[in-house]
Amino acid sequence: MVDGSEQATRRECFVIAPIGQEGSPIRRRSDQILNYVIRPVVEARGYQAIRGDEIERAGLITSQVLDRIIQNDLVVADLTDQNANVFYELAVRHALRKPFVQLMAKEQQLPFDVQGMRTILVDHTDLDSVNSAKEQLGRAIDSMTEDADIVTPMSVALTLQDLRGSSNPHETGLSQIIETLPQMMDMLQDLQRHLGTGGPVGPSEADDHRRLRSLVVALTDRGLVTEQDLSALLGGASSKFDKWVQHLIQRSNGAS
Repeated sequence: MVDGSEQATRRECFVIAPIGQEGSPIRRRSDQILNYVIRPVVEARGYQAIRGDEIERAGLITSQVLDRIIQNDLVVADLTDQNANVFYELAVRHALRKPFVQLMAKEQQLPFDVQGMRTILVDHTDLDSVNSAKEQLGRAIDSMTEDADIVTPMSVALTLQDLRGSSNPHETGLSQIIETLPQMMDMLQDLQRHLGTGGPVGPSEADDHRRLRSLVVALTDRGLVTEQDLSALLGGASSKFDKWVQHLIQRSNGAS
């Protein structure tokens, strides 16, 4: 039993998940993921886990949910079924750059927008998969520190906008951009791979691709991207992209 003093010091973990109607398959799965995957792991690490439907205070539920997304120490988001509310709430957390962990049903595929973000895949009907997910969730939480630099697609885009709008990039978080370069290069690879599939491409995806490529060019011209960084991008979905990378490697050698 947890006494009052321990309860007062416990950190809070808000769980974003598709909930569904009571008794529905969606609700049953969500309850099982909460009770047998998320809750045991986070509570063992001093967090109190709560899902949106468990909020008991009177008032506007949307406001209370957003308040928890903003204020809670940790967010765990279940992206299963690509629920619109889940993605909206997760986007808020992404923008805040506060600790979060993403998970999803093992048989489903991540939507393009978050393919570059590490996500735990779990089959709630398979005990081995559940145990593996719990171990991954525990490691993800244990790796988080108060001063950790959390990188999201939104934070990269916002940082790029700041860089473009300033005559002095050193005043707009250039050091932060350099620290997150590996993640941005991974995102660029994912974007290029997606664009090279020949499937439908939305304007936001094409714009993200242009922005990331512009940022890589700007960092290359400043001598902040190495030939090794750029070589990792080779072997993309199109020879045109590889030619662009080769051109950047030559620029990198000229800048060094």
